[in-house]
Amino acid sequence: MAGEIARLDGRLPGLDDKHRAEITQTVRRVVDKLLHAPTVRVKQLAAEPGGAGYADALRTLFDLDPETVAAVSRAEDSTTEKNRGPA
Repeated sequence: MAGEIARLDGRLPGLDDKHRAEITQTVRRVVDKLLHAPTVRVKQLAAEPGGAGYADALRTLFDLDPETVAAVSRAEDSTTEKNRGPA
């Protein structure tokens, strides 16, 4: 993603920091939304016998950084906790 933001800087050299930050945040939100459903499904599949291969295959196919995957998972888990309400 950093490469795409750098490309944007080349195309729009007058872009100020506030707008660049907003664009960067918007791109992150879009990516997170695109990855949300597949991430949930992979977790479901990985919980089944022999399911670990699904997560490994997706990491390999999409060259996903394991730290990024973990961050999305943590964000998703905290959202789930918030939606449950008081215990």
